[in-house]
Amino acid sequence: MSVQSWTFLLVAASFTLYIGIAVWSRASSTKDFYVAGTGVSPLANGMATAADWMSAASFISMAGLISFMGYDGAVYLMGWTGGYVLLALLLAPYLRKFGAFTVPDFVGDRYYSQTARIVAVVCAIFRLVHICRWADAGCRRCIQSFPRS
Repeated sequence: MSVQSWTFLLVAASFTLYIGIAVWSRASSTKDFYVAGTGVSPLANGMATAADWMSAASFISMAGLISFMGYDGAVYLMGWTGGYVLLALLLAPYLRKFGAFTVPDFVGDRYYSQTARIVAVVCAIFRLVHICRWADAGCRRCIQSFPRS
C-alpha cells in the first residue's frame, strides 16, 4: 500500500473511532451532561476545576502581567488566587449539595423566587458584557502596539 492509502485508512479509522465515542457516550439527562450523573468524586471534580482555573493561558497571562507591571501586578495574582479559593470553598460545594447546575439556578431555588433567578441571570450577563469590553480593549491595545507595515 502507498503512503496515501495508509493516510486515508488512518483518517477514516480516526473518524470512525471519534463518531463511535460520541454516540456511545451520549448523556441521557441534564444531570448526566453537567455533572456526570454525580458519579465523579468531589476530589476528582475539584482537580478538574483546578485544572480549568489554572490553565496555561492563566499562568502565561499572570506571568506577563507581573513582568509588565512589576510588583504592582502581584495584586492581580492575589485576586486571581483568592477568586479560586472563594469558588472552591464557598460556591462549588453548595451548588453540588443543592443539586443546582448554575448560580442562577441556585439563587432561584434557594430563595423560591423566579425574580431572584432572573436578577442573577441579568447580573451574570452584565458581568459578561463588562468582561468582553475589557477583553476588547486589551486586544485593541495589543494590536496597536505592533508596528504597521
